Amino acid sequence: MILSCGVTLCVTPFLFAGGTQSRAPLEWGFYQIYWGAKPFQENLKREVGRLASVPDYVMFYRDLGRPFPQGAADVIHKMGATPIISLELWRWHDNQTKQLPRILAGEWDDFFRKWAEDAKRDGRRVLLRFGFEFNGDWFSWGGDPEAFKAAWRRARDIFDDVGAKNVEWVWSANVTSHPTGPENDMHRYYPGDAGVDWVAVDGYNWGDAYREWHKWSSFDALFDGVLNAFATRYPSKPVMVSEFGSPEGTPGRKAAWVRDAHAAALRRTQLRAVVWFNLDKRREGELNFRLDTSPDALRAFNETFAAKRRAGGE
Repeated sequence: MILSCGVTLCVTPFLFAGGTQSRAPLEWGFYQIYWGAKPFQENLKREVGRLASVPDYVMFYRDLGRPFPQGAADVIHKMGATPIISLELWRWHDNQTKQLPRILAGEWDDFFRKWAEDAKRDGRRVLLRFGFEFNGDWFSWGGDPEAFKAAWRRARDIFDDVGAKNVEWVWSANVTSHPTGPENDMHRYYPGDAGVDWVAVDGYNWGDAYREWHKWSSFDALFDGVLNAFATRYPSKPVMVSEFGSPEGTPGRKAAWVRDAHAAALRRTQLRAVVWFNLDKRREGELNFRLDTSPDALRAFNETFAAKRRAGGE
């Protein structure tokens, strides 16, 4: 089979049989909070032990100023998965200071260069989700498309200059823009095909009980509009749903949501990977998105996304 390869990523083209478009196996992963290599390894082992197979990806967050997370990468690669590092463009102890102007002024060049050198030295595949959810107002790097694009290109140029070809860059929007309006449209933040390896989107079913303006939403209801736009605007790029999840709801409702989400995802041939946000966020005033909120929900995930793949397909 012929592969279409860019600078950092080889993408298998979609196949056609009898006039029907088929797809590569849908890859999947989940988020695992990172608080140091040893607890990360222990927690990850426990979480994977609940699943029917080893994930393709494990995602975690990292903020500016911290070194390349070699320990986490080692743990993830050892288990047979690929790391997705979601790089927050702020400092945990100072998350209100806007860092985009400092990135553009070159103050973070050495940091990005060291990351690139360390990633290249490691040599294994890693995905970098740089400044995700840029079209939301909850992160200090949001709200300025021109600055974001320029910062992306500056950092990407450094990685390319170092030769870190094993790093794949994931452009990851929120499914809705906040604030709304054409000036904050997610596509205004797109830095160009040359600097992007994946296009991605985050979105959640918040259910009926979170806030008055939320309602129970299917996978299709959440993502159809954005995925259709991706197919039109970025037809050559593999697509990822880089964060998704659902609360439990009434008994059996989350399990049904998971099964429906899997069927919907399989219908999208450009959608190559999904990442479940496996975290209980009730302490932060949000919802419990863990996979094991009920035995039925966990079983549904294990029988769909995490099911062991048969030869030749899903």
